[in-house]
Amino acid sequence: MNVDSGGDRTSPRPWHPLAWADALTQFGRTELAGGAVLVLALSGALAWANADPHSYVSVWSHHVISGSALIPANMHSVANEVDNGLMTIFFLAVGLEIGREVAEGSLRDRRNALLPVLAAFGGMAGAALIYLVMIAALHPHGDLVRGWGIPMATDVAFTLGAIALLGRRVPQPLRVFVLALAVADDVGAVVVLAFVASTKIHLGWLAGAVGVLGLVFLLRRRVRHPWWPYVLAAVATWYLFARAGVEPTLAGAFVGIMVPVVGGGRVGRSLETPVHAVSSYLVLPLFVVANAGVVLRGAVWRTSGSTSVISAILTARIVGKMLGITLAVVLVVRLGLCGLPERTTWRHMIGVSLLCGMGITVPLLFAHAIFGGRPVLFSGTQVGLLLATVGAAILGGVILLGSRPPPDAEAGVGTARASRAPVRPAHRTPCPKAAGDDPREGPTA
Repeated sequence: MNVDSGGDRTSPRPWHPLAWADALTQFGRTELAGGAVLVLALSGALAWANADPHSYVSVWSHHVISGSALIPANMHSVANEVDNGLMTIFFLAVGLEIGREVAEGSLRDRRNALLPVLAAFGGMAGAALIYLVMIAALHPHGDLVRGWGIPMATDVAFTLGAIALLGRRVPQPLRVFVLALAVADDVGAVVVLAFVASTKIHLGWLAGAVGVLGLVFLLRRRVRHPWWPYVLAAVATWYLFARAGVEPTLAGAFVGIMVPVVGGGRVGRSLETPVHAVSSYLVLPLFVVANAGVVLRGAVWRTSGSTSVISAILTARIVGKMLGITLAVVLVVRLGLCGLPERTTWRHMIGVSLLCGMGITVPLLFAHAIFGGRPVLFSGTQVGLLLATVGAAILGGVILLGSRPPPDAEAGVGTARASRAPVRPAHRTPCPKAAGDDPREGPTA
């Protein structure tokens, strides 16, 4: 079923480029430039740590706050302030993005959300499963299995940056599929991190945090223009989470999701641009410099535990992510629940699923929660994530570069719609409405 130039423009069919063009334009620009900044930060951290390891460690482990009953114990060093403090801004950006997409963007329509959401969960499950299998085979005795959550999250800055560099080799609808997948992945990562990073929970402080979030939920219907109440709420929730023993940076995500963006609310729109800019160009680069400075020699290669972690994370990020995402998409398509994005082949899908194995930011938050007190294992995690990022970029890029350029990639939407040759239903109607459509027919490569 086509939507012609004279039809209803307010509801473009799922996977049409117009459906998510605004979200992709606003989000992709920041992430592309942010990805380049992250690459520079990563290179600088590696160069610094390997040129002068003592200087690197002394700077980031320097204590800036003395012990105090009012200050949470996880905020005493420079690295702590970045990891447990400034990263709240990153999660606030994630929450604002999720809230906007659910309220008025790509995730508002269930048909738009179904395929990327299931693909995201498939990728997370595949990465976790492969990690557990690898650890069981390489290092069955020990507690390395606790790191199953490390390879799960997709790093959207690196992934969207790589996709942008590939240009016309990646169809526009597939780009927005990756954007939605990353949003769903962020939601899953926030939920898992909340459980994994929490150790001993203090119920009194947690009840206070829940109370603040409940107040935000009630106020969002009335407070639609000033932004400062939501910032104060995020700070208060952060402090209460820190005292409760819950990962405090998640306060940003929970508050960000509830910031109003529709029905006259301008808070989300006014906050999203500056928060994304600060997150992309200040917070994430600082986080990468503070955490990615691994010394690429020494004990990390001589300890069986660290080499097992390296192998497990490398395999999970590349093989597990690719298999999980691809198999989830195959299942959805074969069941007739939804179809592939327009002008997308299975080769494209495999390529972008490999690119989703790139990144180090969110996985390192998991690594801090699990292996933060064991430097050799944490170093192994860093090495594994670095190798996986490079490997996923190379493999995914080669597969996508070998694919044929999609038709009408640079044509206007109206021209493309008028001149497009007939294609199989799985390409044109991802979520079938007509009885004659058979979405289970796989696209030809």
